[in-house]
Amino acid sequence: MDEACLATNAQPISLITGVHSQGCQCLLTLWLLIESLRPTSLEIPTMSKKRKHTQNRSTKGGGGGGGPASKKHRHSKGTPPAPPKKKPSQQPPQPHRPLPPLFQSSSIVLLVGEGDFSFALSLRRALGVRNIVATCHDSEADLDKKYPQAKENIAALLAPPEPLKTEYAGGEEEECEDEDRPTSAAAAGVDYQVHYSIDATALMKRRIFSKSSRRYDFVVFMFPHVGGATRDQDRQVRYNQQLLAGFFKSARPLLKPVTGSVLVTLFEGFPYELWNIRGLAKEAGLATRVSFGFESEMYPGYAHVRTLGNIEGGGGWKGEDRTARMYMFGAAGEGSLMNPKKKRRDDDDDDEDR
Repeated sequence: MDEACLATNAQPISLITGVHSQGCQCLLTLWLLIESLRPTSLEIPTMSKKRKHTQNRSTKGGGGGGGPASKKHRHSKGTPPAPPKKKPSQQPPQPHRPLPPLFQSSSIVLLVGEGDFSFALSLRRALGVRNIVATCHDSEADLDKKYPQAKENIAALLAPPEPLKTEYAGGEEEECEDEDRPTSAAAAGVDYQVHYSIDATALMKRRIFSKSSRRYDFVVFMFPHVGGATRDQDRQVRYNQQLLAGFFKSARPLLKPVTGSVLVTLFEGFPYELWNIRGLAKEAGLATRVSFGFESEMYPGYAHVRTLGNIEGGGGWKGEDRTARMYMFGAAGEGSLMNPKKKRRDDDDDDEDR
């Protein structure tokens, strides 16, 4: 009974099992079919962050790896990178421009408006100038009162030249007794003169100039100034302009053709810049050739003095310590010393400042 039942019951179970197995197989076959229709995907291995960052830099930099190119592209978007700081360039100091050749031993020089004659004496002693005509506006008596030291300077200026000496092999010096030696200073080309009460604006009214055929290489006016004529600044400027304008007109006929020059030295700055010295010279028929800083050290023994005379006790003011400029003018149209390219320019532009 039991075995028959078991046998009878076993048949349905095996049937169900078979049906179930067939169903699972169908499902498996269907799943495989679906999977085969899907696109094949390959697993890409992940990169390390460091390697990925390096590859991105190489791509953005256009090849060549990192470095300056990649840095440039890294900042290509947004605010441009700040330019690199330039190191201060250490340029070699500019060589000092030499001053133009002025006074030579053979120069014929006329000085007007001298104070204590220390400038004239410096030209003789320090620069060896052999022909100097030095003049002042003061009378001899007034000059002695204003500048007591002038008498000594004038005496040294007018002193006869020292006799020529010849040095022999033994080291001894003897005076030259050559028959061909000049017997006077004039014959030797040496001439020193001093004249008082000379108006720099009316030189040709004096016989020493109007009756003489001598022409000068340089006519010099050192620091022209009318003195304390007035405390009004505008009038002071106008008076000094009149002084310069008259001097330029008076000095031009005394210049050597082509090479003759007028020299004027002024302090720099206010109020001298208001005098318009270049314009005044141009109105008198003179062209500016050059201007340069005046260096008093080039004239040993020279000391600037005030128009009104010495200051009691000496004072603390020294004109030679102030910044000054010397201007050189030549007759317009005769400026062979000038740069031809500058002749076509206006007078205010054709001078070369140094």
